[in-house]
Amino acid sequence: MGEPHIVSTLRNKRSELSGQIDHLERQIGQHRAALIHVDAVIRLYAPEIVPETDIPAKRVRDRNTWFRTGECVRLVCDLLRDAPEPTLTSAITSGVMERKGLPEGDARIRELVQQCILGSMSRALGLFERTVKNGRVYWRIKG
Repeated sequence: MGEPHIVSTLRNKRSELSGQIDHLERQIGQHRAALIHVDAVIRLYAPEIVPETDIPAKRVRDRNTWFRTGECVRLVCDLLRDAPEPTLTSAITSGVMERKGLPEGDARIRELVQQCILGSMSRALGLFERTVKNGRVYWRIKG
């Protein structure tokens, strides 16, 4: 038989994952039942709507651990509001990381924070203006 401590750790991990799957399957059942009820009420009030085809599923985004809802856009707005001219994406990322106390030397964290920033800015529905000069991307607040 293999190493007892390895086998014990793997048994614990398997037990944990199995429990999580059971819990999620129960939640799925509850959500499916709720969906059936909501669809039935929609059909009562608007029989012309076919919920399964007319109402697309809303994408669920995983929240990151660095920013609360809306915080990233607020930090970017604060940085750009104080900037005298359009600002490079990398400078925005540095400023946000500094304000959040994140380690700028970690390239992976920097890349992930920059993706968060760019995603937040693209969802901000026309709040920011993007310009490209000499192959570099600059940002400013519209207006």
